[in-house]
Amino acid sequence: MLKRFIAISLFFIPLGLLQAQVFYRAVRLDMNSTSNNEMAPAIYKGGLVFSSNRKNDVIFTTFDQEGNYTYDLYFTRQKSYKNWSDAEIFSKELTTRYNESSVCFNADGQSMFYTANISAASQTGDANGDTLKNGIYMARLSNNTWVPDGEFPYNSTEYDIGYPCLSEDGNRLYFSSRDPSGQGNYDIYYSDYVNNSWTRPMSVGPLINTGGSEVFPFIYKKNRLYFSSDQHGSQGGLDIFYSDLVEGEWSKPVALPRPFNSRNDDFSLVANEAMDTGYFTSNRRGSDDIYTFISAFPAFPSCPEQVDETFCYDFYEKGTMDLDTTSLRYEWDLGDGTRVRKERVSHCYEEPGYYLVQLNVIDTLTGEVFFSEAAYDLNIEPIEQPYMLAPDTIRVNESVSLDASESQIRSFAVENYYWDFGDGVVETEMVTRHQYQKTGTYIVRLGLTGKNEDEPDGDHKACASKQIVVIPRR
Repeated sequence: MLKRFIAISLFFIPLGLLQAQVFYRAVRLDMNSTSNNEMAPAIYKGGLVFSSNRKNDVIFTTFDQEGNYTYDLYFTRQKSYKNWSDAEIFSKELTTRYNESSVCFNADGQSMFYTANISAASQTGDANGDTLKNGIYMARLSNNTWVPDGEFPYNSTEYDIGYPCLSEDGNRLYFSSRDPSGQGNYDIYYSDYVNNSWTRPMSVGPLINTGGSEVFPFIYKKNRLYFSSDQHGSQGGLDIFYSDLVEGEWSKPVALPRPFNSRNDDFSLVANEAMDTGYFTSNRRGSDDIYTFISAFPAFPSCPEQVDETFCYDFYEKGTMDLDTTSLRYEWDLGDGTRVRKERVSHCYEEPGYYLVQLNVIDTLTGEVFFSEAAYDLNIEPIEQPYMLAPDTIRVNESVSLDASESQIRSFAVENYYWDFGDGVVETEMVTRHQYQKTGTYIVRLGLTGKNEDEPDGDHKACASKQIVVIPRR
């Protein structure tokens, strides 16, 4: 009788996000107007709050220095993937004849921060003048009505502050400022909410801030900052970048590929928690429009842990005779050149294959086979699964190889390889390399897709996961 032993490890799968261009497609929303600007989307209650300089009928509007209407906050609700409701003023109570734009909400949607002209708070000043500065204001929801709730204590009448973004726990506010003590035009700062007050703003540092403009910060999962910049090697105008917080330091910014960035201005990216759907602004069609991006990464609903096979077996035969008082002994011929003189044997094969396993009775005096007790045809096939050749432990910023060439799929012909490294990066090669920028435990997923000869029109999928532990540098 043969008994097979297989070692199985357990893994925990965290949420990841995607960033390679091949896995996203971008679509311009139909609620954009043809002659005005729509920008700075924020996800809110099944729809979007955004800024537009279209004319509204709520309040007497004024013109800016270029003869355009000032910006107000609007809301549109998603009806389907491509269809959105007609935009309407988000809050009459917050709407003035000055500019309101760029909003963010706390986790429960009960309070918000937004950008507005500082003079709008007192309804004085001239919207056509150049003395109006932007500041950050707060509002709270009371009886289904948004009411003003003060201003950010570090607003200034000397320079602009705006584009707020609140961390998930509500205790850190990122924003852009033209503080003359900064590095350039607009720089990104943050302020923490400590003991019921906001701390003095701190720059995110010179790896992100430049002599140009860094605007529209969006913080994702505490450790990844998306922002727009006209520096860092942008294709032209503003491009969208991201930087990771690694051991207390922001990493060198990385530009998002197409369809996010173009040769025009691309900015104000926001996304849902899974990072498979989100929005950004671009003027690639002449005016500022809001686009949605959707992940095209195949869904693998089941991604069990990878089984590392050892091809180990116990061999024994019931009903063997007692040969201790004779010169006869049992000998297992395991079919791979291994012979063992025991009644019960544990053996591990180096690789799959066909093996003829025999139990013989050997005359120890002559070394000849006295008779054959039993024979087995052992056909070892590897478990059908995607299989990753990858280390279990690596160091931060160490480049490692991940190889899917030994995947065992017999039910369909593999056509595509999808790696999800568990840190927000994906790849599509059979053999690839990757490095992690922060310590922790990551779940790497390998998904395979392809066709079956019997079902040429059907898509077949398989997925496996493996844990990799990233430890600090030496």
